[in-house]
Amino acid sequence: MSLDVSRALKNPGQIFPFESSIELEEMEVLSDPVHFVDIAVQGEYLCTGENRISLKAEVQATADTRCSRCLEPVSIPVKAEMDVVFDRQPDPEDPDLYSFEASTLELTDAVRDALLLELPMRILCAEDCKGLCPVCGINLNKGTCTCQEGAEVLNPFSALKNIVLNDEEV
Repeated sequence: MSLDVSRALKNPGQIFPFESSIELEEMEVLSDPVHFVDIAVQGEYLCTGENRISLKAEVQATADTRCSRCLEPVSIPVKAEMDVVFDRQPDPEDPDLYSFEASTLELTDAVRDALLLELPMRILCAEDCKGLCPVCGINLNKGTCTCQEGAEVLNPFSALKNIVLNDEEV
């Protein structure tokens, strides 16, 4: 999404409101596919110097992804605040500055960054999601299995269990 800021460059210090929608391509976040849809951006910008534009905005979107436990499709609302600075000659030492050329800001990277920062680390379809059976892979929210009834679960800490049960000294 491009934003024409020529009026702000001609009138430093004056605030200009804007609102727009934007589209982002599907991306992979922590090995899960994430697609942001219905992205709406609303805010204001101003020229703070000959080569700088300060932009403050609110971004609202819906993230389509999958549950971290059961892998079922999930849609969650995402709301992010943007407070970014665009500079014609960005400082390589300051990764928070976005660059722009002529009188057009390209907001795609800033919007994507803001939305990604607001995603939770684990997205669940429900707080009490039971996930998948580690043996047969059945979705435990939709059915049950008998894979682990009476069987000892093997994991990396099984050896420690034997030490504790046999009262061995470490």
